[in-house]
Amino acid sequence: MIKLSNLADYGVELMCCIALKPAEVHSSAGLALGSHIPLPTVSKILGKMVRAGLLRSHRGLRGGFALAVQASDISIADIIEAVDGPVQLTNCLGEETSDCDRISSCGTRSQWYRINEAVKGALDQVPLSQMIESVPNFIGDGTVDDLPLTRKIINQGTR
Repeated sequence: MIKLSNLADYGVELMCCIALKPAEVHSSAGLALGSHIPLPTVSKILGKMVRAGLLRSHRGLRGGFALAVQASDISIADIIEAVDGPVQLTNCLGEETSDCDRISSCGTRSQWYRINEAVKGALDQVPLSQMIESVPNFIGDGTVDDLPLTRKIINQGTR
């Protein structure tokens, strides 16, 4: 199974929370409260985002965190890599020396490299701004008035 770490998933969620209100400075405590992610975990992730250049840290009484660049310039791959390091589907694809004794005779390593690049490329193509887009207009904003069946039931009940 290929899956993101919990920290990477939380990182995307926290970055979405910040990107929804890009003009605001967001506190760690406020983000923890709103996201239901424990404060120590939020603090750890936000620190990684600052070190990666995705967030700016503001000190002081009303300090917190804000986007360092526009949400459209941050990819999901950027966020994942800030938290977990490089996207790497198998152990032998990393820049560090692998402990696999089959690297020299492996017949699939080059294909795994191609697959890894395709996955990373797909994650690079999804900007943070796309993750926070609203529901398309043809669906509506999710209110009761936008649901045709609900509207029909309500109208029948008032007759």
